[in-house]
Amino acid sequence: MRVRVSAPSLLAVSLVVALIGTGCSRDDPTAPSAMSSASVSSTPGLGPDTVAEKGVLAAYRGMWDAFVEAGKVSDPDAAGLRRYASDQALRLVVSSLYTNREQGKVAQGAVVLSPEVIEITPSGAPTEATVLDCVDSTNWLEYKASGGLWDDEPGGRHRTTATVKATDGVWRVSSFVLEESGTC
Repeated sequence: MRVRVSAPSLLAVSLVVALIGTGCSRDDPTAPSAMSSASVSSTPGLGPDTVAEKGVLAAYRGMWDAFVEAGKVSDPDAAGLRRYASDQALRLVVSSLYTNREQGKVAQGAVVLSPEVIEITPSGAPTEATVLDCVDSTNWLEYKASGGLWDDEPGGRHRTTATVKATDGVWRVSSFVLEESGTC
């Protein structure tokens, strides 16, 4: 009996958030995925696109790691979330965690990621990238905070497309779409 955490919740919330539009978010300027001109110039043989791609993937993986960690106690205020996510992505994750907390759910296990940067713009001085992934939530399960599985809904593999943006040299996931289970 396996269940996946928040895939239906995330999908429903993402649709609502998409309809609502953008709003305010808090940013954490101390993000470890910061990209400075010093890091570009001090890395021999690596061009700005390659350095940016590394920052993009670090931010994307960091967001998921922070989400999984925050899900263990359904903490929508976890600092790591704001380090790696902003805008719609941050609202989506925080809303999902808040809903889980209100419902008495927690998440245990891990997601398996296989992200790939499919677009980075502008070339030579990147500030935005698109990431394509197949997020495997098969082993990321929803539990009652009091113990025991939440339900018997299985996890699965979700095609995910994310936009990652650099603001003041810091890469953060600004939006993502997690499609339904079985889409990849």
